[in-house]
Amino acid sequence: MARDDDAETGSEDWARTKDYLRHDPTKWNSLSWTTARTLIESANDILGRGTRGLVENLRAHWTRTDDLTLSVPGVSRFLVIGDTGEQDPSQYVVAPALARAAGERPDREQAGFVLILSDVIYPSGNVNDYVDGFYKPYRSNRVQGLEAPQDVRDEFALPESVPVYAVPGNHDWYDGLHGFAHQFLYPADEPPAWPSDLLAPSFEEKLGLRQLIRDRFGRAMWRTPSEPEGRSAPARRGVSAEDGGPAPEAPLQPAPYFVIETEHVDLVCIDTGIDGAIDGAQYDWLSSLEGEKPKILMTGKPMLDNGELHEGEVSGRPGKTVYDVVTESKQRYVATVGGDTHNFQLYDPQSPDSSPDGLWHIVSGGGGAYTHATHPIQTARSDARNHSQFRPSRVFPRSAESLSYFAQQLVPGIWRLLLSAVMFGGGVALGWWLAGSGWSLQVQPWGEPVRVGPGGAAIAAMVVLVLLHLLPQRPGRSLFGRRLLLRLEALVAGVLATLFLHHFLPDAAGALLVLFGSSTLWICLNAWCIRWSRWWGPVERVPGWHHVAFGCVLAALVALALVPWGLDEGGIDDGRTVAWLGVAVGIYVVAAIVGWRKRIVDDLSGDRAARWLKRSVVWAVLAQAAVVSGEMLRVLSGEGLTLLFFSGVLGLLLLVAIAALLLAAPLAPDLLTRHLRNDPRRRARAWLRWRSWLVQPFVFLAAPVTLALWWWAADAADSGWMRAAFALPALIVMIAIGLLVLDWVRREHELVYMPLVLVAVLALGVLLLGAAVPGLLDVRGFEAPGRLANELRTWWPAVVVSAALLTAVAVGAAALLAHLVFLGAHSLIADPKAWVNPRYRQGVSTRHDFISEAAAASIIEAEHHRMGAQPAVVEGVGWRTRRRAQIAFPGLNPPFGPIQRFVSEIYSLDEPPFFKHFLEFETSPTEAVVKIHRVRGDQPVEIEEVARISLAAAAAADGDLTRGV
Repeated sequence: MARDDDAETGSEDWARTKDYLRHDPTKWNSLSWTTARTLIESANDILGRGTRGLVENLRAHWTRTDDLTLSVPGVSRFLVIGDTGEQDPSQYVVAPALARAAGERPDREQAGFVLILSDVIYPSGNVNDYVDGFYKPYRSNRVQGLEAPQDVRDEFALPESVPVYAVPGNHDWYDGLHGFAHQFLYPADEPPAWPSDLLAPSFEEKLGLRQLIRDRFGRAMWRTPSEPEGRSAPARRGVSAEDGGPAPEAPLQPAPYFVIETEHVDLVCIDTGIDGAIDGAQYDWLSSLEGEKPKILMTGKPMLDNGELHEGEVSGRPGKTVYDVVTESKQRYVATVGGDTHNFQLYDPQSPDSSPDGLWHIVSGGGGAYTHATHPIQTARSDARNHSQFRPSRVFPRSAESLSYFAQQLVPGIWRLLLSAVMFGGGVALGWWLAGSGWSLQVQPWGEPVRVGPGGAAIAAMVVLVLLHLLPQRPGRSLFGRRLLLRLEALVAGVLATLFLHHFLPDAAGALLVLFGSSTLWICLNAWCIRWSRWWGPVERVPGWHHVAFGCVLAALVALALVPWGLDEGGIDDGRTVAWLGVAVGIYVVAAIVGWRKRIVDDLSGDRAARWLKRSVVWAVLAQAAVVSGEMLRVLSGEGLTLLFFSGVLGLLLLVAIAALLLAAPLAPDLLTRHLRNDPRRRARAWLRWRSWLVQPFVFLAAPVTLALWWWAADAADSGWMRAAFALPALIVMIAIGLLVLDWVRREHELVYMPLVLVAVLALGVLLLGAAVPGLLDVRGFEAPGRLANELRTWWPAVVVSAALLTAVAVGAAALLAHLVFLGAHSLIADPKAWVNPRYRQGVSTRHDFISEAAAASIIEAEHHRMGAQPAVVEGVGWRTRRRAQIAFPGLNPPFGPIQRFVSEIYSLDEPPFFKHFLEFETSPTEAVVKIHRVRGDQPVEIEEVARISLAAAAAADGDLTRGV
């Protein structure tokens, strides 16, 4: 399918990309959606969804003209690329193919323009990310100071005469569309100013309390955008003018939403904001569009996606939708094209069960962002867990290809998670042995010799591992070393948790470790039994012997839950704590029996089955948590630590109090400006001042001040339970503040960010090492570190926060292990293929294949025709392959969880194959031909015709309407 220049050069694009990025690396280098840095940058997603009218007002501000038409007469060929701006190899590898497709050749004209469809810049549309995310991959000739060879840079430059337009996506809106406005809506020499006054609310609209809190909190904490720095502004300009100065560039397009009038078809580009809705003004404009040409809707959110129809709501207009306009025959729409979902899907009106309305629907979001898996799309239509109604006729990556590829990433990843949980358990056992061994090592770094025990050695090992982990990973290097570091960190964390427990609670350490081990084993057995019985899945009938088997298994689990109590000193305990355990076990039994009955439904595709699917996992988790809590209370009571248990519960109440303060604070400006309610403008200005002077400082200071007051009260009252209650809230607040401070340092002082992190880790490690090894930091003439370490050893806030941290790690490890058992990860212990992670190669069978594409196709086909709780029967596929598929396939029948739900985000790789694409449109008076350019990076670019959209039918419909009138 590849042709001409792409057949010869497409397979070289990956080499060019590596060469380019080696000379001119990007700020993000490798953008991952599993890091705190990326999630903090995207915080405005949650804040913006809670506000009323903020996005709509900002859109109106950026729409400065009533003429929203771009006329490009004579253009019959153009390119569309979606969701581009990750600023990493997965985006850059597409750019050379895009530049070649845009150029002129003897057999084709030059593309009239390139349209970016949704999410121009990740993660938050920052104006300072446009150099790395827009100009370097597509306009490299406009960026000064690049070090890559000229012949390499030339491959990443679109022809200067090919303009680039863009439809903003939700990520572009995370800075209020400020960066987008800089690049597309304003002249280069007249940059826009951020309209901070629009953050003020409308006091006329009456909101309920919940909506009022969400609106005011979102406006108060909205992350205001950055201003251009460094090369961001100069990159906006084009080639030099005749006088030698830079030629200013006019606005590229009139507004976030607009119409492109080409020779044969009008492209109606709409802006769907953060939540996929348009406002009333945009709806009125959309409804008023007329003209004789057929139309194609270009939207940031696809209308038909993963088999589900998204009609496109209109803010403030209940009952009005974009879909109603598009499907109205007089509007003459022939197709819709949407981004946001990072793959290719085609819904063909000529294929059964594909398009609901006679229109072509295309999803095209594979221009650079991580690839969304396609194998979950084609699943059983009649299962309650599946809400899809329509099936795409084509997808890329292909379904079998998707399952085979993601299995090869996911299965070894789950094996490594299982290994981490096991290593933590091994660390717990090793720590217990070291605590009783009396091992120590004499060292003399300076002054008097000191003895380093197991605790000091473990802290030193953890500091070294963390420092090695923070070192930058060179592109193209093996990940084995980094993965090994993670496993070793898990082992050392287990050692530290046990040694800490043995040091501060020596009498209760043994009982608490037995509690941890028995509880972990018990919840893992529960997970295995739930998976075996498929208790979470609805069924229409259950054979009688299944009821008997379920009862026997439940009785066995109850008996196992009571075994530690029976073995504990002959079962002699405080009567009240035993009663608590009995109540907890009773809750567990009732939840199990009721759930077993509720899973039996009349209709697997009905509402009752869907409700049970949503609630079953929550029921199971809470029921098991009740038993573990009851057993924990019993053990702590037996060790005289009952107060410790209830103090932990009190810490949750302290967190609730802090959350209440944070949510109530944004309401204060409304109360403080009530006297100005007859003067809306003055009230808005006053509200913004209170936002800056009161609300934002209060939100950032409320938690630390509350904890400081609690700390003071605990010291004043000399209260053990208040000190214990301090632990969990303090840990959460410290982590949150630390992440925000690190984010601020990274954004404002990028050059010193990593050195500061390394120095901070080293300083904290040395201080903790000094606390674990008395006398280690006692240096004559420099006593301050030694005194600080000695105080840290007995300072109760440090002790309780450390206890909360290690407890959270232990609970997390136990929960992770149980979840992995639920997924069937334990079966990978006997599956050697899961122990390695070879590179996936499309269409090439190797002995390391977890699931071949042929086997993946059979599995998907079987799942497609299967519904309900029982696993699909797949003929001709080995049991190990089926087991791997049940782990990897987040479909209907196998167990699933967050690992599979977010498989695309977690396993976004920066090496081939990439499964990227863009679309080429060629129009004539009678039809629009759509071709997909598939870009994998290490193979020639594949170009294939995927649709012939008739334009004559729309013209005929227009003629019929005219004659009718």
